[in-house]
Amino acid sequence: MDNLTPMQRKINMQNIRSFNTVPEQIIMKGLRKNGIYFAKHVKTIFGKPDIVFRRKRIIVFIDSDFWHKNPKIFVWPKSNIKYWSRKITNNCLRDKEVTKNLRKNGWKVVRIWESIIKKNPEKSVKRIMALYFANE
Repeated sequence: MDNLTPMQRKINMQNIRSFNTVPEQIIMKGLRKNGIYFAKHVKTIFGKPDIVFRRKRIIVFIDSDFWHKNPKIFVWPKSNIKYWSRKITNNCLRDKEVTKNLRKNGWKVVRIWESIIKKNPEKSVKRIMALYFANE
C-alpha cells in the first residue's frame, strides 16, 4: 500500500526529472573537465540520447536504476503492481529497441547505470573517453 495520498504521489511523480539528472550532470561535468565537447538531449535522434558525439557517432544513455530496471538493484514496488509492471517492462523493451535501431544505423551506444556513476564517476567518464578516443 502507498504511504502517500494520491495528491502527494502525483506531486512526487511530477518532480522526477527526465533530463539534467544528477548522474547526467556528473558525467557531463567530467567530460567538459577533460575538454570533450558534446551535444546533450538531442531530440532529433531516435531515443533522445542524453549525450551525443555526432562526429564520432557515439551515443550515451544514463539509465536510472529504477526506471530502466537495473538487474542488480531493482526492487518491484509493493503497490500498484500492474501499473509498474507494465511501465517498467515497456521501458526495458523500448531501451532494447532504441539501442538496436541506433546500432543498425551506425551509432556506438553506451548505457551507464546511475548507481555506477554515483559509486565511481571517474570510471564512467573514462569508459566514455576510451570509446571516444578509440574512434579516431
